[in-house]
Amino acid sequence: MTTFQAIIYSIINGITEFLPVSASAHHIFTAYLLNWPEPTGPMLAAFSTGSFLALLVYFKHDWASMISSFLQVIIFRKRPMSLDERMPFFILVSAIPTVATWYYLHEQTASLRTDPLIVAAILAGAGLPLWFADTMSRKNKGMFDWNWLDAFVTGVLQTLFVVPGAGRMMGGLTGAGFRNYNREAAGKFVLFAATPLLAGSMISRLREVDFHSAMPMADMSWLSFYLAMAISFLTGLIGIGAFMKHIQRNGMGQYFIYRCMVAAAVGITFWLRNRTG
Repeated sequence: MTTFQAIIYSIINGITEFLPVSASAHHIFTAYLLNWPEPTGPMLAAFSTGSFLALLVYFKHDWASMISSFLQVIIFRKRPMSLDERMPFFILVSAIPTVATWYYLHEQTASLRTDPLIVAAILAGAGLPLWFADTMSRKNKGMFDWNWLDAFVTGVLQTLFVVPGAGRMMGGLTGAGFRNYNREAAGKFVLFAATPLLAGSMISRLREVDFHSAMPMADMSWLSFYLAMAISFLTGLIGIGAFMKHIQRNGMGQYFIYRCMVAAAVGITFWLRNRTG
């Protein structure tokens, strides 16, 4: 993979990682449309690291308060009462079904990545429940209303991320919408819940990178690796900020339309290639 390709993939990943449009689908479509190699191994490790750091930096004050409150609950054996004391437990509850699903099913669903048409169909179809949940939700719950059940339901729907084209953000926002959370509370919680998942992905993938070798992988330089990490971090910050501002003014219908348009573009490209072939 060339440095230019790494830069383009990093920009795409940094933005789509924190939008309900499936970052993995955009990796697959970019590789298919441009005939590029799909990001794997060390490149995905760079993406995960950059995205994880972006979440930590963007919500640095929230994380500082939550971690401090969580430690006080553990050390002094307090009953968690405030939102900062309870939120870490809710995040862990939402992560359990997601991690379990990935562990047992990610290999079974990996074969779907080889067919861009299937991924395009999933991308378009999975946008429908997102739009439906946003439209039908009463939106009468805020950030202070999160509880164990709501966190678990949101985590269960986050498990859709194992299906290429669905997306973790789509699943989480759909779950929060069905539980009647307003868009800001839904978006913020889903981003909080993504942090330990990205941390686990980062640790798992970085363990496969040999930092003492001449190159992280056969067709990629260390320059490409660190550029991918830095660009994913910067574009991730932009993507989080844009998403949090956008959802306060607009609904999820625009993301559904976007998903359908991208899926249609892939379908047309597939048809044209087979027709000319």
